[in-house]
Amino acid sequence: MNKPSLLLPAVFLALPLACGGNSDSGLTGSGGSGGAAGSSSGGAAGSASGGAAGSGGAAGSASGGMAGSSSGGMAGSSTGGAAGAGGTSYTLDNVCQTVAPKICASEQSCCQSSGFGFNQAQCEAYVIGGCQLDVAEVKNDTMTFDPSNIDACLAAYKTAFGKCSLGVNDYIELVKALHVCKTFSGKVPLGGSCTRDSQCAPSSEPNTFISCGETSQKCEKASVLSPGANCAIGDGVSAFCDNGLYCDVSFVGPPPYAGQCKTATAEGQGCNAQKAINLECGLGFYCNKSTKQCTKAKVGGAACVEDSECLSFSCAAGHCVAVEPIVDQASCTGTP
Repeated sequence: MNKPSLLLPAVFLALPLACGGNSDSGLTGSGGSGGAAGSSSGGAAGSASGGAAGSGGAAGSASGGMAGSSSGGMAGSSTGGAAGAGGTSYTLDNVCQTVAPKICASEQSCCQSSGFGFNQAQCEAYVIGGCQLDVAEVKNDTMTFDPSNIDACLAAYKTAFGKCSLGVNDYIELVKALHVCKTFSGKVPLGGSCTRDSQCAPSSEPNTFISCGETSQKCEKASVLSPGANCAIGDGVSAFCDNGLYCDVSFVGPPPYAGQCKTATAEGQGCNAQKAINLECGLGFYCNKSTKQCTKAKVGGAACVEDSECLSFSCAAGHCVAVEPIVDQASCTGTP
């Protein structure tokens, strides 16, 4: 049987990172072009032709950087300020200039270790330029502003930039962690036209991510599913089982293949190595056909046969494609 196409949509993998490529976090709003997904989903083996992440993009052949998140609940006052950690007071007039140095400080190590270099002043200018797009929308009453969550959002960014290169399982955790990032919230409903993620109306569901589709230029959503939830695998699917789970499906008939989110087999435990496509080990792990045990997915350069063996979900020419960093040249130094 042919391996099914298990493409993760850009709406899911184009996750919210301020400064991460052409990002639009709902906090700084600096773009909205998300990286395309790789070739596998839910720990399954997809086509080995899936590309690595683009600069600042998600796993797959990425154009531009990572789209950000406008996920979260409804924003509060469009003009009010709020005190952050250490007594920082964020207002619509100062938020861009106040937040930019903090985002860039979190990004610096990843920029340098990724070989892009780093320029604090240019990074700040990049963040401020995007942020001002959202400020203008607030003033035009097409977006709302709630500064009360900024410090919690900045803490989530710092954690993500600290990891720098993220596997698909890390992205799922990021979707959940960045739900708090709802400083700027748009009013465009699902299916409505958009150019940036922050223009889309956020979801009140904690594990639902809203973004502006790179291709469709429409507000789209993707969700992280709980145990027992109905799930599916195939092109266009926008809901995925959480880490520690897998979508138990039977690859019979045409896709999408329907199933249910079940508890994944733990690392080091036995798995069904005879099964042609075995998802039971969950995201970030694969069923090792030699040891017949669930094994941690491999880093870039490691030998592989199936995409599911790789953290990047891309096995090309017999080797895992490396997971790309979540920053890019423009966000690190202000230059294309």
